[in-house]
Amino acid sequence: LIAGLFVDLQLLISLACHSRSSFSFSRNQSTSREKMATFSVQVSSSNVPISSERRFPGNLSLLQLKGKLELIVGTPASYQQLELYDENSQLVAAMPDDAQPLCAYPVRDGMRIHVVDKDPNKTALQLMDTSVVEKKEMDDHDYDKRTDSVRDFKRRMKLGRFADGASADDELAQDRALVEKMKVGDRCQVAVLNQPDRLGTVMFIGEAQFKAGCIWIGVKFDLPLGKNDGSVGGQRYFECPPKYGAFIRPKNVTVGDFPEESFGISDDEM
Repeated sequence: LIAGLFVDLQLLISLACHSRSSFSFSRNQSTSREKMATFSVQVSSSNVPISSERRFPGNLSLLQLKGKLELIVGTPASYQQLELYDENSQLVAAMPDDAQPLCAYPVRDGMRIHVVDKDPNKTALQLMDTSVVEKKEMDDHDYDKRTDSVRDFKRRMKLGRFADGASADDELAQDRALVEKMKVGDRCQVAVLNQPDRLGTVMFIGEAQFKAGCIWIGVKFDLPLGKNDGSVGGQRYFECPPKYGAFIRPKNVTVGDFPEESFGISDDEM
C-alpha cells in the first residue's frame, strides 16, 4: 500500500511540473511575440499642436522610447511624462516606468502616445514661439552689400528679380495676376520653403508699409503658427489673436475648400 501511494505521489509531482513547464513556455512565448511586435501609434505633445504617426518596436524600453520622442517633439527625455490614449482620446494608462518595455502596456495600433513636457522653465508652445529667439536686424543698405547673402546669390545667378529682363514691375504684375483669384474670407493653404504647410483664412490683400512695392496676403492661421496679430510696426492690417497672423507672398498662398485645422487633442488631455 505504501509503495502504491509513493508511486501515485511521484506521478502527481510529475504532472504538476509538466503543467507548470507548459504554462511557463506558453507565457514566455506570448511575451516574446509581444516584444517582437511593432506598433503604429500617433505621437502628440503638450508643446507642439500637431500629431504624427510613428512605428515603434514592442521591446523598446520607455527610456529608449523617450530618446526617440525627443527628436520628434523636442522635449528632453528627462522631462517627459508619457500617457497612452485610445482612438477616442480616452486615457488608457500612464507610462511612468522607464525600465519597462513598450509591450508591457496595453498598446495597439492606432493608439496615441502623448508627451507631457514637465520642464518647469518652459510653457506650452514655447518651442514654436519665435518671439523668445534673439534676433539681429540689419538695414537693407548693409544687407545689400553682403557677399554671403541669399540676395547676393540670386544677383550672381541672375535669379528672380535679378534675371535678365526681370524688374520689380514684372514681379508686381505677377503678384497682381495671382491675387485676382483671391478675396478676403477665402480659405487657404500656405506653403513656404522649409516650413510645414499651414491652413488659414485670407484676411488682407494689398501693399503694406513694412515693404513697399510688393503685394502681401494677410493670413489668420487656424493654429498659433504665425508671427503677429495682424499688425506690423504699429500698423494694423487685420484682427487676429497673437501668433495667429502672418503676411505671405501671393506665390506661397493657394485658396480653396480647405477644412479648418485643429489641435487634434481633446480638452480632457491638457
